Amino acid sequence: MSAQRESQSNRGRLIRLSISAAANGLSRNRLATIAATTTMTLMLMVLASVLVIRAGLDAALSYADSKVEVIAYLKSSVTESEARGIQVQIEGIEGVKGATYVSADDALAAFKVRLKERGEPDLTGNLGVNPLPASYEIALDNPTDTGRVADGLSAIPDAASISRVIDGRALAESLVAITGALRIVGLIIVIGFSLAVLAVVVNAIRLAILARSDEIAIMRIVGASATWVRLPFILEGLAIGAAGALITLFIFGILSASIGAVMLNLFRVLPVQTSAILAGQVSLSVIAAGLGLGALGALLSLRGRLN
Repeated sequence: MSAQRESQSNRGRLIRLSISAAANGLSRNRLATIAATTTMTLMLMVLASVLVIRAGLDAALSYADSKVEVIAYLKSSVTESEARGIQVQIEGIEGVKGATYVSADDALAAFKVRLKERGEPDLTGNLGVNPLPASYEIALDNPTDTGRVADGLSAIPDAASISRVIDGRALAESLVAITGALRIVGLIIVIGFSLAVLAVVVNAIRLAILARSDEIAIMRIVGASATWVRLPFILEGLAIGAAGALITLFIFGILSASIGAVMLNLFRVLPVQTSAILAGQVSLSVIAAGLGLGALGALLSLRGRLN
């Protein structure tokens, strides 16, 4: 029992000594520590920015997906009862989630509301007749089905009653292509910065090893294991990563309101809540990336040097 207690006491003392040695090492190599922490912070800022932008893209894509639909305009000669019969045929097309009938009067009323919202004059009263046709707004199971649904409208029995079809095929394809390209670019940028961070952290730890070569030799002489010799340097890498993560989160916390305004102006959608992102996904990702890169950089710098 006493041997076990003594072993735990020695382990605790070694951990405290390792933490003290790591703090002294960071203090001695201030320039390298500042350079590594600054580079780490810049990389984590880029990572956080990519995550926020990606969240905005996902929200914008989801919002746009919900708006992608096919609109089938009916000929003016089609009566409302005939139009109701066409609805059954439209809803029978594969990929159609539902079809909403919009009468000519409803279409004109909605058009007048849009004019009022834009502050534009309403001149429709001067026409004497309603120039807008009745239509069906067709919701889709999947935005990529726009082409198939649009083609399917030409094959229904009452296809002759449809004067024109507008589909969001080009919009859906553009959104998918743009989102995919931006994600790839973001991933490349994060990988590039990560490699730069690793290089700086590795160099900083190597400088610390060279500066403390005498201490390391003494630790070996007194019988310290390789694990205890390496631990202070690993703690230095973790400290650099943690400092970079905390600085990044602090900066993003200050700029959260401004970031939210930029996201709203950039993507024109409301689902993005910067504070929620910062508290959740971004915070965890930044902390994990900072600690992971710091520890990995320390392990790479120690490889083959303290055997």
